[in-house]
Amino acid sequence: MRTMSRRLSALLGVPLVLFGCRTVPPSQNPASEPAPSAAVAFPPLPAACGVSAADAASRADEPAGEAVAVFDTAWTIIRRTHWDTTYNGVNWLALRDTLRPRAAAARTRGELRLVLSDMLSRLRQSHFSIIPQESADATGTGSGAGAPGRAGGDQPGWLGFDTRLIDGAMVVTQVDTGGPAWTAGVRTGWVLQAVGGCPTAARVARLPASLEPRRRALMASQMLNRSLAGSTGDTTRLTFADARDVTKDLTLVQQTFPGSIAKFGNLPPMPAQLEWSRVRQDGRTVGVIRFNVWMPVLSPAFDAAMDSLRSSDAIVIDVRGNLGGVGGMSMGIAGHFLDTSVAIGVMTQRTSNLRFVANPRRVNGRNQTVKPFAGPLAIVVDPLSASTTEIFAGGLQLLKRATIFGSQSAGQALPSVPERLPNGDILYHAIADFVGPTGKPVEGEGVIPDRVVPLTRPELVKGRDAALEAALRWAAQQAARPIVP
Repeated sequence: MRTMSRRLSALLGVPLVLFGCRTVPPSQNPASEPAPSAAVAFPPLPAACGVSAADAASRADEPAGEAVAVFDTAWTIIRRTHWDTTYNGVNWLALRDTLRPRAAAARTRGELRLVLSDMLSRLRQSHFSIIPQESADATGTGSGAGAPGRAGGDQPGWLGFDTRLIDGAMVVTQVDTGGPAWTAGVRTGWVLQAVGGCPTAARVARLPASLEPRRRALMASQMLNRSLAGSTGDTTRLTFADARDVTKDLTLVQQTFPGSIAKFGNLPPMPAQLEWSRVRQDGRTVGVIRFNVWMPVLSPAFDAAMDSLRSSDAIVIDVRGNLGGVGGMSMGIAGHFLDTSVAIGVMTQRTSNLRFVANPRRVNGRNQTVKPFAGPLAIVVDPLSASTTEIFAGGLQLLKRATIFGSQSAGQALPSVPERLPNGDILYHAIADFVGPTGKPVEGEGVIPDRVVPLTRPELVKGRDAALEAALRWAAQQAARPIVP
């Protein structure tokens, strides 16, 4: 029962990059490039940046407590569960002897977290991180009052825009119609220059120069999202450069997030949202589905979208920015597009394998017999598409069932589980490797699009989403049905 429970719970993957640790001297951070999901210590921000709401709630300065017991527990869990008995070339016994004295010397929880993160970073693999107890135990019903600009709301806030790191700047790539940003006049292609007076360039500059571009994009986005976090009713001061590079100082009031807040086990709360629409493209009807996380709360919404879009000529699934979630969902969603039972990949542990078999979905939400969608399928990804998203997109690509558009995905796709340590923090750790249906590893290279279409600021300024537009054009061209005037 324990094995089956672990294997089922392992169908989870969200690469976490945590920023709740205090700065340490470079000599204590030996790796020149941090592991994909390890916590990283950064140089201090300018004084204008102040303290974020998340940092204000941090317990990093509390006493470390039984630091050695916590270290030994984390080290032992990795030793017992890592699928590779060579630990990716790391002498795990020698590493314990090296880092255990540093754990014993840790005075605060923050210092201990840095030691643990250092240990995990030596593996040079994704899905290894320490989640602070205060993050893991959050309910998703707001982060409290007391910080400047806070109204003390009980619900997570939402500003209604998204950004990506493009040519070194945080560029607005999406603005939700009717949201706070849209109402204030923010549009795609604008550059977010500062949050609460803290320059975004200063945040990006803290990232190690040696970072691989995809990891840099991921970490920059997660750092920025942390600075933008708030509760309903909070005010957030933002500085933008508009389409003509004219500075715009705006104060937005955070609204209630329009989707759901998903809580899964010991992981922090995650906003979950799925949207779908029909688009007319070159005389065809193309269904478009976009969702931001693989959480069970969205499964019924995806099924409903498929029921509504089943008559479409083609379907485009936009999973840019989708960092992953419950890996098992990839099988169920893939079943909407496959007419035979087939594995989209294999999870490999020390002593066993688990095939991710997608079974055709032959019954709709009204218990009526249907056929899986057989029309053209396009999937749009970017460097913030990770984990379960890569398992899904990469599997369908290798099975020749989907054509991929956009930019290379994150390459962080190891099945993982969260386990609570004696001090209440969470050890988030991978327990298996994952390969696609042809045996090709997903970790590292990720999913390389069939049609590479990166986002650019000039196109975004024009209100154009080049990657999505390319997917729509392809989908319409591939549709076999007669054109309906």
